[in-house]
Amino acid sequence: MRECGKLEAPAPGQTRPRKEGHPLNGDTPSLRQRWLGTRLAALRHDADLSLQEASQVAQRSTASLSRIENGVVALPPRDVRPLLDSYGVTDTDLRETLIAVAGEVESERRGWWVEHADDLSPSYRDLLRLEATSTRILTYENNLIPGLLQHGDYARAAVRATGHTHLSDSELDHLVSVREQRQQILTRDQDPVSFHAVIHEAALHQHLGDPAVLTTQLQHLLSLAEHPTITVQILPLDAAAHPALTGAFTVLSTSHLEWVHIELMTSDVYLEEPAGVQPYRTAFNTLTQRALPPTKSAELIADRIDTANHTAPNTAK
Repeated sequence: MRECGKLEAPAPGQTRPRKEGHPLNGDTPSLRQRWLGTRLAALRHDADLSLQEASQVAQRSTASLSRIENGVVALPPRDVRPLLDSYGVTDTDLRETLIAVAGEVESERRGWWVEHADDLSPSYRDLLRLEATSTRILTYENNLIPGLLQHGDYARAAVRATGHTHLSDSELDHLVSVREQRQQILTRDQDPVSFHAVIHEAALHQHLGDPAVLTTQLQHLLSLAEHPTITVQILPLDAAAHPALTGAFTVLSTSHLEWVHIELMTSDVYLEEPAGVQPYRTAFNTLTQRALPPTKSAELIADRIDTANHTAPNTAK
């Protein structure tokens, strides 16, 4: 979970085009809103109802129902139950899930990220929304310290190192500030998220400019690992082959759904179908078995800090 910079900003010398159906004012439909619309459309098809027939049964305009199914507008939680009644949906678990997700979509409009809506990409905002409502997050990182565990200086250096050299200092400061706000889910007083990270040992050696940045980051990592809801394991360099050789990933569990987030160089992938999520859960379980236990992992991090301190150049005159 690197999320090394997702500002909704044009590249140097370019303007940002307005895409029809995707306003630039932060109103782009969220991942969950689109998911809910897709599920409602599938249930309508299962009921063998055309859009026109369903609109009559549900006493909604065809245009309104179409916009809901396309994820363009959100359906209030109070309106989900009568719509499901119209489609003959009796599965209690499914009904509860859809009503709960509608409530989460509604609450997304009041999150702290709303004030940053014009500056962050839609996919990054989706990540913030999912993190904020997650009860558990499992993440594997093979090259960098996970974003939710990053110290400010390390985060700033990571964004620069991963190709965002065109960002101004103010834009970079903004990204780091957003990341610090995200990290509050780990230590908040009420229901902090259960966070479990498996980090490849290579990340403990990956310098990002000034060696002191990495040392400070590792000290910060050790401190966070002492929190009762945060588990950190290090996958040693000599670990056996594992399913996550393909790269980093994160599994986010909310009250009714599970999502996989995969960050690519210029985009993000989200998976929510159980058949797509399960291989990543299995891979993470394998990683926890191949990785060092938390206590041994902390010892390895501490040893790496000691080594870095002893090999740091002496600048004293």
